Amino acid sequence: MAPDAPVQPSYPCSQCGRTFPQADLVPIAGNWVCGDCKPAFLSRVMASGAIVSPRGWHYGGFWIRFGARFIDGLVLGIPLLVLFSFLMPSVFKPRGEVPNPFFAAFATFNITYLLVSLLVSGAYEVMLLKYRGGTLGKMACGLRVVRPDGSDLSWGVCFARYFMWNVLSRTIPILNFILILISGIMAGTDSEKRALHDRVCDTRVIYKQSAA
Repeated sequence: MAPDAPVQPSYPCSQCGRTFPQADLVPIAGNWVCGDCKPAFLSRVMASGAIVSPRGWHYGGFWIRFGARFIDGLVLGIPLLVLFSFLMPSVFKPRGEVPNPFFAAFATFNITYLLVSLLVSGAYEVMLLKYRGGTLGKMACGLRVVRPDGSDLSWGVCFARYFMWNVLSRTIPILNFILILISGIMAGTDSEKRALHDRVCDTRVIYKQSAA
């Protein structure tokens, strides 16, 4: 008598709930999906801007990352503007026989604001990337920044990523517009949704649920 064939384990489809042998299910973004549900589920995943990787990761697309940057801009920008609104009267106060005092005060204000904002945003982004895997904006949007193997970022990568985006891509006139445009196009068209600073620093922005 021939021995009984091993019984294949069965799993429910995450979309329709029906149970199938494992061989009849497809793993998509950490979900087991049957052949009938696969096209619709994959379309929803693609429409959300999250591309599925062979590791089962969802890559954060352009718009979700834009939303995260917008939240970070509010978190950092509003307190800085409030602070400098209190400092403006003293900055623009006349100071003796200074040629063109308004221009001198305006230049001082802009340089001071730039240096302080770079210092504050640098501490904010580098510390949160190192210890939490993402800024408050990214955490609010369910995103995390990782290395290609899924490991956390080193201090060097955190500093390099901040420098690439906030210094090169934002503070240098003319060059900043070109780099931001290139970075946005990359994030929107790359198969892993990598922006320019992701390519240089070899990082990936993924949804936290897919990293679990």
